[in-house]
Amino acid sequence: MSIEDLRGRQRQTLEKAGHSTLWLKLTEEMSMQQDHFHQLQALHGKYCHGSVATLPDGWTEIVGQFLAAVDDLGDLADAVSLRFERCPDGARAFAFPEMSRWHPHQMHSLRIAQRELLHASRETCERCGTGNSIPVTVGEHGFFLCEEHTAEVQVKLDALTEAMDDRAQFREQVSDILPPTTALLLPMNDYNTRIMRKALMDIKAIVDTQGLTGHVMATKVIESDGQLFMNVRCGPQVDPATQFEIADIVKHAEWESDQAHLKSGKKSGDDA
Repeated sequence: MSIEDLRGRQRQTLEKAGHSTLWLKLTEEMSMQQDHFHQLQALHGKYCHGSVATLPDGWTEIVGQFLAAVDDLGDLADAVSLRFERCPDGARAFAFPEMSRWHPHQMHSLRIAQRELLHASRETCERCGTGNSIPVTVGEHGFFLCEEHTAEVQVKLDALTEAMDDRAQFREQVSDILPPTTALLLPMNDYNTRIMRKALMDIKAIVDTQGLTGHVMATKVIESDGQLFMNVRCGPQVDPATQFEIADIVKHAEWESDQAHLKSGKKSGDDA
């Protein structure tokens, strides 16, 4: 596999991970508000299963309409069990009735209500409940969103692409001090990204100034538990003073990362 193929494959992997993280974050943001779930329980307690709470908040009204339709079928609390799931094609209600206790008309009405819920969910914004929604793809997943919230998600997707482009650009900038097989640098938190980039650029400046290309290599650049760790190897052509200068850059970067990590932990504790 060529270096270009390796980098392309790693970029695809990182983009996939970024899209998955974004999808999970958006799903959490759109989850049904507790008050809305309790309202549905109060109105339709017999059929409002706890799985309703896993649906998006924007679908609260159409779920209420479905539950009302089930209520209208008759007193079936002992003869039906409902479960709800947000599926790729919309909201699905799964009913498990005791067939022998159901009239054919009730079965037919239930199927109609299930289809109407599914179709309505495809046209209802998962975030705000507005109609005329469209499917929006986020990696391997997606949402049904109105025009306004589609635009908001697109901004986030564009930001992910820009961040990946920026990472690839930086990788090319410091390619002279990275092993040829190194693909895109792994993602880090904000403060470690800033510290890491400055350290590598400072080392590259020394390499360029002294003509040491190929004799100085950053063999390890990782983040572990919020802290930055780096290792830079120097060949015999690098004089001791320059080796000390490079080692000092690495040591200072790791110290800065340690201080930033401690500060972020203290800030989180203060916020709590």
